[in-house]
Amino acid sequence: MKKLKFGDFLITIIDVKKLFCKTIILIAILIFIIGSLSAAASSGDISVNFDGTFLKFDQNPIIVNSRTMVPLRTVFEAYGAEVSWDEGTEIITSRLDDIEIILQIDNNEMFRNGKVIHLDAAPMIEGDRTLVPVRAISESFGSEVTWDDINRIVCIRNLPESNNVMNGTIISDEYRYENYDGQYNGVSIFNKNGIDYFGMELLGISKKSGEKYAEILNGMAEDLPDVRVFCGVVPTAAEFYAPFGFRTNYLSAISHIYNSLNSNVTPINIENAMMSNADKYIYFKTDHHWTHLGSYFAYREFCSVSDNMASELDEFEKRTINNYLGSWGKVTVDTDGYNMLDSSRDIIEFYMPKVEFEGQSYSEMEMDKPTKNMQLINPAFGNYAIFLEGDNPLEYYHTNVDNGKSICIIKESFGNAFSTWLLNNYENVYIVDYRIFNNNGENYNTFTVKEFYDMYNFDDLLVLSYPYTIQQEDLRQMLGQTWRSDYVEYSSYSNDKGSDDNDVPLPTLVPDVIDTGLE
Repeated sequence: MKKLKFGDFLITIIDVKKLFCKTIILIAILIFIIGSLSAAASSGDISVNFDGTFLKFDQNPIIVNSRTMVPLRTVFEAYGAEVSWDEGTEIITSRLDDIEIILQIDNNEMFRNGKVIHLDAAPMIEGDRTLVPVRAISESFGSEVTWDDINRIVCIRNLPESNNVMNGTIISDEYRYENYDGQYNGVSIFNKNGIDYFGMELLGISKKSGEKYAEILNGMAEDLPDVRVFCGVVPTAAEFYAPFGFRTNYLSAISHIYNSLNSNVTPINIENAMMSNADKYIYFKTDHHWTHLGSYFAYREFCSVSDNMASELDEFEKRTINNYLGSWGKVTVDTDGYNMLDSSRDIIEFYMPKVEFEGQSYSEMEMDKPTKNMQLINPAFGNYAIFLEGDNPLEYYHTNVDNGKSICIIKESFGNAFSTWLLNNYENVYIVDYRIFNNNGENYNTFTVKEFYDMYNFDDLLVLSYPYTIQQEDLRQMLGQTWRSDYVEYSSYSNDKGSDDNDVPLPTLVPDVIDTGLE
């Protein structure tokens, strides 16, 4: 910039070339800053739903070239895949069953079983984490990947395995709620039209958890060669009612569990029974349980595979309890979620037994000393505890069915509503809550199904479970103790060291730069 004086005037001459260059540089800096802020804003709130489980990352996913990049370790561990790392070449190799994937940092070519796949975004190191394109990885493992633009969720769904019982089951989106209101103390709440609120439990079942669960049932069946053994896995409401991006994938998980069962265990397709009646009041909206009606449709499915005749609903006296705020009310108290659920209270519809019976509860499997007489359904409780009067270690009902048949059901609380229907088909019904035996639930008395059978010689055994009790290690341990009193979950898995379900043994050459994904 120069200054020239002409008489009384001082003229400033601008160096246009330098000014132009500075202006271009300033604009470029502004574009970079705005772009970076925009990318952070658009990528920081991305979630990844893997078969109903939202993956936890300690570094947020980012978008590169319109592709979502996520910490490597978390995704591969969700699949249960092995991972190795070559530090010299920065090559990542992952194996899952008969699939091998090879990637390299900053290389846009990925190999799947030797076939080259071009990547729009190459693996990269961001901070101290290795990021990979989640869609390319998941589709290489055979998963379906979709994008929920409204809620910014990457949805990864494993296709269900072929299974003779589950084949033909289709989960439609017809009854899904539209809007997500938030998560309140672990309860995800959705609404229709801003007035109809539904609290749901978003849970997944990993393959490893399902296999360990199946191992327990297989062991029970082997110990009881003269008993018909049945397995029923109950999906939660989210399978049918959660919005698109929040869907669970129990169809895939249950198919894998049932494929892991031996031929002497008969699986029950409760999933299809619930889907076929999803237009009815089969789940509470303020409680994590199914309704009595929902459990009835599962009972009908059980009857169809066990050569029992299901009683028709119009044969029962129907009663109702109004203004019911269920278990989610307690969980969400002092949050905005409570107010939403409080405005959408439930009705408890229940069907009184039509058979005559006598029932007692016991704290020990010998059934020497009853703790109280049972009503089976006791409306005085006013909540879900009307069924079986809540959770008890062992209940025994003798009915006037007079057919000489006996059944033992091993269950958690979902089995409370279901068990009431069994009295219509069996002369003797034994109901066992495995969570309240073997030093659990302040009950130090032992229970194993083989010892119990030796005492009471039941004809049928039914194990009924919902996803949380299959996925949680401590609850599987309790169930395993009803098979063998010395059961330790990791006894038959040489690679397991007692860590949680998301842990996969790491190869020796995996560097710190690859994310563990665990908290």
